[in-house]
Amino acid sequence: MTRQGPRGILRLVRKWLALALVLVSCGPAVATAPKDVPTALPSRVPDAVSAAPSTVPLATPSPAPACGVPGAGPVPDGWTCAETTKVDLDGNGWPDVFVIFARTAPASGDAWLARIALNGGPTYEIGFAADVDDARSMIRGLVDVDRDGRDDVLVELGHGASTEIVGVFGLGKNGLAQAAYQDGTKARLLFAGSVRHGAAVECRSQSGRAELVMRGISNYTADDQWDWSESVYTWSSKVLVLTSQRKGVIKVAHPFDPPPNEDAFWSFRCFGVDLY
Repeated sequence: MTRQGPRGILRLVRKWLALALVLVSCGPAVATAPKDVPTALPSRVPDAVSAAPSTVPLATPSPAPACGVPGAGPVPDGWTCAETTKVDLDGNGWPDVFVIFARTAPASGDAWLARIALNGGPTYEIGFAADVDDARSMIRGLVDVDRDGRDDVLVELGHGASTEIVGVFGLGKNGLAQAAYQDGTKARLLFAGSVRHGAAVECRSQSGRAELVMRGISNYTADDQWDWSESVYTWSSKVLVLTSQRKGVIKVAHPFDPPPNEDAFWSFRCFGVDLY
Protein backbone atom coordinates (compact mmCIF):
# COMPACT_ATOMS: atom_id res chain seq x y z
CA MET A 1 0.00 0.00 0.00
CA THR A 2 1.42 3.24 -0.99
CA ARG A 3 1.17 6.34 1.09
CA GLN A 4 -0.73 9.21 -0.63
CA GLY A 5 -0.04 12.78 -0.15
CA PRO A 6 -2.54 15.62 0.30
CA ARG A 7 -3.06 16.07 -3.40
CA GLY A 8 -3.83 12.37 -3.82
CA ILE A 9 -6.40 12.51 -1.08
CA LEU A 10 -8.08 15.55 -2.68
CA ARG A 11 -8.30 13.78 -6.01
CA LEU A 12 -9.88 10.77 -4.28
CA VAL A 13 -12.55 12.92 -2.59
CA ARG A 14 -13.39 14.53 -5.92
CA LYS A 15 -13.89 11.07 -7.49
CA TRP A 16 -16.27 10.03 -4.69
CA LEU A 17 -18.29 13.26 -5.10
CA ALA A 18 -18.51 12.74 -8.82
CA LEU A 19 -19.65 9.18 -8.31
CA ALA A 20 -22.30 10.29 -5.80
CA LEU A 21 -23.67 12.88 -8.25
CA VAL A 22 -23.93 10.24 -10.99
CA LEU A 23 -25.83 7.90 -8.72
CA VAL A 24 -28.29 10.63 -7.69
CA SER A 25 -28.93 11.70 -11.30
CA CYS A 26 -29.58 8.12 -12.36
CA GLY A 27 -31.93 7.25 -9.48
CA PRO A 28 -35.78 6.81 -9.91
CA ALA A 29 -37.70 10.02 -10.33
CA VAL A 30 -39.90 11.03 -7.42
CA ALA A 31 -43.47 11.51 -8.60
CA THR A 32 -45.12 14.69 -7.44
CA ALA A 33 -48.69 14.21 -6.41
CA PRO A 34 -50.89 16.18 -8.77
CA LYS A 35 -52.96 18.88 -7.31
CA ASP A 36 -56.72 18.40 -7.28
CA VAL A 37 -58.16 19.67 -10.51
CA PRO A 38 -61.38 21.49 -9.89
CA THR A 39 -64.26 20.15 -11.90
CA ALA A 40 -67.08 22.21 -13.39
CA LEU A 41 -69.59 19.50 -12.55
CA PRO A 42 -71.25 19.53 -9.13
CA SER A 43 -70.52 16.67 -6.80
CA ARG A 44 -74.27 15.80 -6.85
CA VAL A 45 -76.85 16.47 -9.51
CA PRO A 46 -79.48 18.70 -7.87
CA ASP A 47 -83.07 17.62 -7.82
CA ALA A 48 -84.92 18.73 -10.91
CA VAL A 49 -87.07 21.80 -10.36
CA SER A 50 -90.50 21.38 -11.82
CA ALA A 51 -92.29 24.37 -13.32
CA ALA A 52 -95.60 22.85 -12.30
CA PRO A 53 -96.86 23.52 -8.75
CA SER A 54 -96.89 20.62 -6.34
CA THR A 55 -100.68 20.89 -6.03
CA VAL A 56 -103.19 22.13 -8.58
CA PRO A 57 -105.46 24.83 -7.04
CA LEU A 58 -109.13 24.01 -7.10
CA ALA A 59 -111.39 26.23 -9.17
CA THR A 60 -113.64 28.50 -7.11
CA PRO A 61 -117.20 27.25 -7.49
CA SER A 62 -119.73 29.72 -8.87
CA PRO A 63 -122.26 30.82 -6.25
CA ALA A 64 -125.74 29.42 -6.62
CA PRO A 65 -128.19 31.81 -8.28
CA ALA A 66 -130.69 33.60 -6.07
CA CYS A 67 -133.80 31.54 -5.35
CA GLY A 68 -132.35 28.83 -7.63
CA VAL A 69 -133.32 30.83 -10.73
CA PRO A 70 -130.66 30.94 -13.48
CA GLY A 71 -129.65 34.47 -14.34
CA ALA A 72 -130.76 35.89 -10.99
CA GLY A 73 -127.20 36.44 -9.78
CA PRO A 74 -125.75 35.51 -6.38
CA VAL A 75 -127.33 36.33 -3.03
CA PRO A 76 -125.52 39.31 -1.46
CA ASP A 77 -123.86 38.85 1.91
CA GLY A 78 -126.25 39.64 4.74
CA TRP A 79 -129.37 38.97 2.65
CA THR A 80 -131.65 36.07 1.82
CA CYS A 81 -133.73 35.52 -1.27
CA ALA A 82 -137.41 36.26 -0.63
CA GLU A 83 -139.01 36.00 -4.04
CA THR A 84 -138.30 36.19 -7.75
CA THR A 85 -140.16 36.41 -11.04
CA LYS A 86 -139.39 36.76 -14.73
CA VAL A 87 -140.54 39.93 -16.46
CA ASP A 88 -139.62 41.82 -19.62
CA LEU A 89 -138.57 44.95 -17.80
CA ASP A 90 -136.59 46.51 -20.66
CA GLY A 91 -139.16 45.76 -23.36
CA ASN A 92 -136.84 43.90 -25.74
CA GLY A 93 -138.96 40.75 -25.82
CA TRP A 94 -136.66 38.67 -23.60
CA PRO A 95 -137.52 37.78 -19.99
CA ASP A 96 -135.44 39.45 -17.31
CA VAL A 97 -135.16 38.30 -13.68
CA PHE A 98 -136.60 40.41 -10.87
CA VAL A 99 -135.54 39.40 -7.34
CA ILE A 100 -136.50 40.60 -3.86
CA PHE A 101 -134.04 40.07 -0.99
CA ALA A 102 -134.71 40.39 2.74
CA ARG A 103 -131.95 41.57 5.06
CA THR A 104 -130.71 38.98 7.56
CA ALA A 105 -127.66 40.67 9.09
CA PRO A 106 -128.38 43.51 11.51
CA ALA A 107 -127.44 46.77 9.85
CA SER A 108 -128.80 50.21 9.18
CA GLY A 109 -130.55 51.00 5.95
CA ASP A 110 -133.45 49.52 4.04
CA ALA A 111 -134.67 46.10 5.11
CA TRP A 112 -135.44 45.01 1.55
CA LEU A 113 -133.50 44.96 -1.71
CA ALA A 114 -134.87 44.75 -5.24
CA ARG A 115 -132.71 43.54 -8.15
CA ILE A 116 -133.33 43.35 -11.86
CA ALA A 117 -130.92 41.21 -13.90
CA LEU A 118 -131.49 42.15 -17.52
CA ASN A 119 -131.17 39.34 -20.05
CA GLY A 120 -127.86 40.01 -21.78
CA GLY A 121 -127.55 43.36 -20.01
CA PRO A 122 -126.56 44.97 -16.72
CA THR A 123 -127.93 44.29 -13.24
CA TYR A 124 -129.46 47.02 -11.07
CA GLU A 125 -130.34 47.04 -7.36
CA ILE A 126 -132.19 49.45 -5.08
CA GLY A 127 -133.18 49.27 -1.43
CA PHE A 128 -136.73 49.89 -0.32
CA ALA A 129 -138.91 49.95 2.77
CA ALA A 130 -141.73 47.48 3.39
CA ASP A 131 -143.64 46.08 6.34
CA VAL A 132 -144.94 42.66 5.32
CA ASP A 133 -145.15 39.07 6.51
CA ASP A 134 -142.28 36.93 5.26
CA ALA A 135 -144.62 34.08 4.36
CA ARG A 136 -146.78 36.25 2.12
CA SER A 137 -145.98 36.77 -1.57
CA MET A 138 -144.80 40.32 -2.18
CA ILE A 139 -144.95 40.30 -5.98
CA ARG A 140 -148.58 41.13 -6.75
CA GLY A 141 -148.55 41.55 -10.49
CA LEU A 142 -146.76 42.54 -13.70
CA VAL A 143 -148.17 45.37 -15.81
CA ASP A 144 -147.00 48.30 -17.91
CA VAL A 145 -148.41 51.01 -15.64
CA ASP A 146 -147.10 54.01 -17.59
CA ARG A 147 -147.57 52.55 -21.09
CA ASP A 148 -143.92 52.97 -22.07
CA GLY A 149 -143.79 49.49 -23.62
CA ARG A 150 -141.99 47.94 -20.66
CA ASP A 151 -143.51 45.89 -17.88
CA ASP A 152 -143.41 47.04 -14.28
CA VAL A 153 -143.58 44.99 -11.09
CA LEU A 154 -146.23 45.60 -8.43
CA VAL A 155 -144.69 44.87 -5.02
CA GLU A 156 -146.56 44.79 -1.73
CA LEU A 157 -145.14 47.30 0.73
CA GLY A 158 -147.58 46.80 3.60
CA HIS A 159 -151.11 45.89 4.62
CA GLY A 160 -153.55 46.60 7.37
CA ALA A 161 -156.63 44.83 8.65
CA SER A 162 -158.53 45.59 5.45
CA THR A 163 -156.15 47.53 3.19
CA GLU A 164 -153.03 46.88 1.14
CA ILE A 165 -150.23 49.10 -0.11
CA VAL A 166 -148.23 48.39 -3.26
CA GLY A 167 -145.28 50.05 -4.94
CA VAL A 168 -144.32 50.16 -8.60
CA PHE A 169 -140.83 49.05 -9.70
CA GLY A 170 -139.53 49.45 -13.23
CA LEU A 171 -136.73 50.79 -15.38
CA GLY A 172 -136.27 54.53 -15.10
CA LYS A 173 -133.72 56.91 -16.54
CA ASN A 174 -130.87 55.50 -14.45
CA GLY A 175 -131.76 51.84 -14.07
CA LEU A 176 -134.16 50.19 -11.65
CA ALA A 177 -136.43 52.68 -9.90
CA GLN A 178 -139.33 52.73 -7.49
CA ALA A 179 -142.16 55.04 -8.56
CA ALA A 180 -142.17 58.28 -6.60
CA TYR A 181 -143.92 61.62 -6.43
CA GLN A 182 -142.32 64.85 -7.61
CA ASP A 183 -140.99 65.64 -4.14
CA GLY A 184 -139.08 62.35 -4.09
CA THR A 185 -141.45 60.54 -1.72
CA LYS A 186 -141.93 56.93 -2.76
CA ALA A 187 -145.41 56.24 -4.09
CA ARG A 188 -147.40 53.96 -1.78
CA LEU A 189 -150.60 53.02 -3.58
CA LEU A 190 -153.37 52.22 -1.08
CA PHE A 191 -156.45 50.17 -1.98
CA ALA A 192 -159.31 48.07 -0.48
CA GLY A 193 -160.87 48.96 2.87
CA SER A 194 -163.71 48.20 5.30
CA VAL A 195 -167.46 48.81 5.40
CA ARG A 196 -166.84 52.44 6.40
CA HIS A 197 -163.86 53.46 4.29
CA GLY A 198 -162.29 52.49 1.02
CA ALA A 199 -159.39 53.29 -1.29
CA ALA A 200 -158.83 52.53 -4.95
CA VAL A 201 -156.16 52.76 -7.65
CA GLU A 202 -156.96 52.88 -11.34
CA CYS A 203 -154.67 52.94 -14.37
CA ARG A 204 -156.15 54.48 -17.50
CA SER A 205 -155.23 56.14 -20.77
CA GLN A 206 -156.56 59.56 -21.68
CA SER A 207 -155.78 60.98 -25.14
CA GLY A 208 -152.88 58.56 -25.53
CA ARG A 209 -151.43 59.48 -22.14
CA ALA A 210 -151.18 57.07 -19.22
CA GLU A 211 -152.76 58.25 -15.98
CA LEU A 212 -152.87 56.90 -12.45
CA VAL A 213 -156.02 57.72 -10.47
CA MET A 214 -156.18 57.40 -6.68
CA ARG A 215 -159.51 57.60 -4.86
CA GLY A 216 -160.62 57.53 -1.26
CA ILE A 217 -164.04 57.36 0.38
CA SER A 218 -165.52 57.15 3.90
CA ASN A 219 -168.81 57.70 5.76
CA TYR A 220 -167.32 58.97 9.00
CA THR A 221 -168.98 62.38 8.67
CA ALA A 222 -172.52 60.99 8.53
CA ASP A 223 -173.96 57.50 8.27
CA ASP A 224 -176.04 58.38 5.21
CA GLN A 225 -173.34 60.06 3.13
CA TRP A 226 -169.96 59.19 1.67
CA ASP A 227 -167.18 61.76 1.37
CA TRP A 228 -164.88 61.01 -1.53
CA SER A 229 -161.70 62.42 -3.10
CA GLU A 230 -159.79 61.79 -6.31
CA SER A 231 -156.25 62.62 -7.44
CA VAL A 232 -155.08 62.16 -11.02
CA TYR A 233 -151.42 61.75 -11.96
CA THR A 234 -149.50 61.43 -15.21
CA TRP A 235 -146.14 59.71 -15.61
CA SER A 236 -142.72 61.20 -16.31
CA SER A 237 -140.49 58.15 -16.45
CA LYS A 238 -141.21 56.62 -13.02
CA VAL A 239 -142.28 59.92 -11.41
CA LEU A 240 -145.96 60.66 -10.73
CA VAL A 241 -146.94 64.22 -11.67
CA LEU A 242 -150.15 65.51 -10.10
CA THR A 243 -152.48 67.01 -12.73
CA SER A 244 -155.84 67.38 -10.95
CA GLN A 245 -157.74 66.83 -7.69
CA ARG A 246 -161.38 66.90 -6.80
CA LYS A 247 -163.71 65.78 -4.01
CA GLY A 248 -167.43 65.47 -3.32
CA VAL A 249 -170.25 63.91 -1.31
CA ILE A 250 -172.51 60.99 -2.22
CA LYS A 251 -175.84 60.81 -0.38
CA VAL A 252 -177.43 57.39 0.18
CA ALA A 253 -181.05 56.51 1.00
CA HIS A 254 -180.34 54.69 4.24
CA PRO A 255 -177.58 54.87 6.86
CA PHE A 256 -174.62 52.66 5.96
CA ASP A 257 -175.88 51.95 2.45
CA PRO A 258 -172.89 51.49 0.11
CA PRO A 259 -172.27 54.12 -2.57
CA PRO A 260 -172.98 53.34 -6.21
CA ASN A 261 -170.09 51.92 -8.24
CA GLU A 262 -168.31 50.40 -5.28
CA ASP A 263 -165.47 49.06 -7.46
CA ALA A 264 -164.36 52.61 -8.14
CA PHE A 265 -163.52 53.01 -4.44
CA TRP A 266 -162.49 49.53 -3.21
CA SER A 267 -160.16 48.07 -5.83
CA PHE A 268 -156.89 48.10 -7.74
CA ARG A 269 -157.45 48.01 -11.49
CA CYS A 270 -154.55 48.53 -13.87
CA PHE A 271 -154.80 47.57 -17.54
CA GLY A 272 -156.13 44.08 -16.93
CA VAL A 273 -154.46 43.45 -13.56
CA ASP A 274 -157.06 43.55 -10.79
CA LEU A 275 -156.17 43.30 -7.11
CA TYR A 276 -158.71 43.01 -4.30
